[in-house]
Order: sequence, then structure tokens, then C-alpha cells
Amino acid sequence: MFSSLEALDQFFEARETVGIKPGLDRMEQLLNDVQNPQLKVPMIHVAGTNGKGSTVTYLASILQEAGYQVGTFTSPSLTNRQAMIQLNGEPISDEVLLSYANQLAPELTKLDQENNPASLFEIIVAIAFMFFADHSSIAVVETGMGGLEDATNLVDPIVSIITSIGYDHTAFLGETIADIAKHKAGIIKPNKPIIVGKMVPEAAEVIKEVSIANHAPLHQLGTDFQVIWIENRPYYKDENQTIPLRLRLLGEHQFLNTALAIKTIALLNEMNRPISKEQIKLGIRQAHLPARFEQISDHPVIIIDGAHNLESIQAFLDTVNKLYKNVEKHLIFAAFRDKPIKEMLTALEPHFDQMSITTFEHARAASADQLFNISNHQNKQKFDDWKELLNSVRQDKLTKKVTFVVGSLDFVGKVREYFK
Repeated sequence: MFSSLEALDQFFEARETVGIKPGLDRMEQLLNDVQNPQLKVPMIHVAGTNGKGSTVTYLASILQEAGYQVGTFTSPSLTNRQAMIQLNGEPISDEVLLSYANQLAPELTKLDQENNPASLFEIIVAIAFMFFADHSSIAVVETGMGGLEDATNLVDPIVSIITSIGYDHTAFLGETIADIAKHKAGIIKPNKPIIVGKMVPEAAEVIKEVSIANHAPLHQLGTDFQVIWIENRPYYKDENQTIPLRLRLLGEHQFLNTALAIKTIALLNEMNRPISKEQIKLGIRQAHLPARFEQISDHPVIIIDGAHNLESIQAFLDTVNKLYKNVEKHLIFAAFRDKPIKEMLTALEPHFDQMSITTFEHARAASADQLFNISNHQNKQKFDDWKELLNSVRQDKLTKKVTFVVGSLDFVGKVREYFK
């Protein structure tokens, strides 16, 4: 048992050393011990290389507008572990987190004694399911990694969504798009609808095969529903409705994420969960996701983005080049060392006049020296202290130069907190 939040925090910190543990056997034991809370509330399950967080955000905002008590599980968090588990946009409280952790404690001890300890992620997922069962009327759950063996994959979703498939976590999910797609497709459940975003053919074929095998109705972006442009304005369109897309989040890729959310809502309507077109429009207009092309300073202009793999870097660059084409641009970059750093830097460097390479406080963070040696930019500088770097940028309040911070969601989360 955990006597205090401090004791629980110490336990969580020690549990970090367990690392990533694919497989569902521990989760089955944990959830069985607390009467399978994941089966007690309707859930929407979301997987994908990029776009998961945005799609969850749009869905949650629309559902809240329609009057639902909406639980959301996302990872990683920009701030703390509690923020991974939310109800109507508010993180689980410290006291409630402690209460659920204590309910799990006997089974956690048992798993430890069997030399099969639950990972930190598994524990937090189990707490999220318990919280949602007690407090939400619907929950939107994002996978941590992949899908097939992900700790979230014991849900029985009313709808599943796969936002995109690209190269990420290849050590666990495989080296090819087809291999990665098989893991993501693991969230497809028998006879339950699956909504799929923009896919390369190799990924689309795998998902189609798994959908057919599971008799899961497949709804494909670009085929069954789409984003269209009328007089330079984006709209969602399916066989029954056309809805204007007016968003707070920047980037054309966000229209695709919104389309996935709206199609999900359309399917909920077919399940006698009525949500109006006005509630959809209000929900997507109000949705906000931190660290997705977010401007955190006006003088000078500083924009942070959580792009941390090749696909999200390209989406970030598309937005930069559309909105800041003829502006002097400065990039601050830091990343985890297990990401495709060389390829990310190669993609980024031609688009920026100046590069500042740095590092941050995390066991997986690449050193500034490592990144600096990989970079081929002609105008690059190295900073071991990212706060010192940001302070120097902030002092030049009259500059027309725009500074972008990118490379790691954990890093930009730290930058965002520093600017508060």
C-alpha cells in the first residue's frame, strides 16, 4: 500500500527501470483483479504513428460539447503522469490516483513475486480504466506503442481508429511498413468498425486484410469520406453531410485528423448516440492541443511543435513553408537518441537560416555534441543548456526572425512549461 503521493511517486520512479514490456498477460491479471473496468464504459480506441493526440483532442471536444463525461488517455504527457488521464480536460487528482494505485497494489505485489513486474505504463493504463469506469460516460483511449501488444488493447471498443502508419519504434514494431501496420491493426476487433486515415499502399493492404478477417466494417479516408476544398476553404464530406472545418490548430494535416474524428461521430450517430452538426462544429472550433505548432511568444515569435519522427517533421515543414515562406527562420533542435536523428536533421536543415543544437534532461536524450556532429548545417551553434539558449532568444524582442523549437515532445513540453 502507498501511504502518500510521495511514496507513490517514488514507486513510479523506480518502476521506470522496468522499461517497455509488450504483451498483455500482466494487464489481464491486473484488470481481472479489479473486475475488468475497461469493459464497463464505451471506449474509442486510437492507434497510429502520428495524429493520435490531435484526433483524440477533436473527438473529446465534440463529445464534451454534446454533453458527455469524456475520459481521455494519452501518452506521453507534456507535464506529469496525472495529465495522461483526464476527465473533460481536467487531469485525475492526486488523491484519486493514489486511491486507485492502492486498489492495484496487491496484484502488483503478486506480479513482482512472480518475477513478472508490471511496467509503469501498464499500471497507469489500468488506473485510467478504473477511473473511466467510475467517472466517464465515454472514453477515448490512445495506444502507447503499436496496438497488438499495447497495454491498452484489452478494451472492447465501439469504434477503432488508425490515424497513420510510418516508421517509429522499429525495434519493437518491425523494420517494414507492413510489419508496423500489423501491430497497429491489432486494435481491429471482430465486427467493430475501423476508421483509417491516409495510408501508403503497403499499410492499407494489411489493414484491409485484418478488417476482412475480423468482419470489421472499414471506413477509409479518401474513399468513404474526405476533406474537400471549396473556394480555398476546407470541408469534411461523406455520403450524408458536408461540414466546414474551422480549426484553432494549425497545419493542413489537422484537417485529416479532424475528418477522422467527424467520421467517428457519424458512426456514433448510427449507434443511437445523437450528436448534432452544430455540436461537431463547435467542438472542432474549440479544440486545442498544446505543442502542436503552438506560438508561445509574440515578441520575439517562438513556435513549438512536438514533431519527433520523419512523418511529423514533414507535416511540420509543410506548415512552416506555407505560413512563414519569406521570413528568416531559426530552428532549435533536440531529440531522443533512439530516433532517426540524421534523417530528421537532413529533412529540416534546408528550411532554416540558423540552427541551434541543444539537449535536455532525459535518460534517452541525445547529447548536444552528438547532434552537432551529425548536423551539416552551415550556420549551426551548440548549446549544452537549453534554458540559457531560450533566454538569449527571448532578449531580442524586436527581431523579425521566427524561432521554432522541435525534435521531441518531451523537450518541447519542458520549453512550454519554462515559458509559463
